[in-house]
Amino acid sequence: MGQAPRKSAPHSPKLVGGSSMKTDSAARGPVLVVDDDVDITRFIGAVLSSRGVPNVSAFDPVQGFAIAQRQHPRLILVDWHMPAGGGALLLRQLRENAGTAQIPIIVVTTDSAPNLPAEAAALGARSLIHKPLDPDRLVEAIGEYVR
Repeated sequence: MGQAPRKSAPHSPKLVGGSSMKTDSAARGPVLVVDDDVDITRFIGAVLSSRGVPNVSAFDPVQGFAIAQRQHPRLILVDWHMPAGGGALLLRQLRENAGTAQIPIIVVTTDSAPNLPAEAAALGARSLIHKPLDPDRLVEAIGEYVR
């Protein structure tokens, strides 16, 4: 916790950013970032803000669930390993609640366990991206949900 995001290995993903990522914040809610690492939430928030995407952060599953109920985000990025039940608990709560059940969720993790993608998908995650986060890879991952 508290470590700055490391740069990932160089690669050349197709950038989904620029004007295509601009949003009409009145038309849809923000992107919710739920991660107990303040540096990660700041990093993701800065990447989203630089592309005109409104966003809000939560630092544990309880706070994340409360914000999701109030703000109806267009997308939720969830850290898998957090205190207070972690990402798995948050995914279960979001999927069991009628007001949040349809919000797309992307799991963000350092965990490379081979069963994790299937476990996250079974709990309702649409995809999974690994830390350390590269800004271009992050934008590419959320591009389907934020236009």
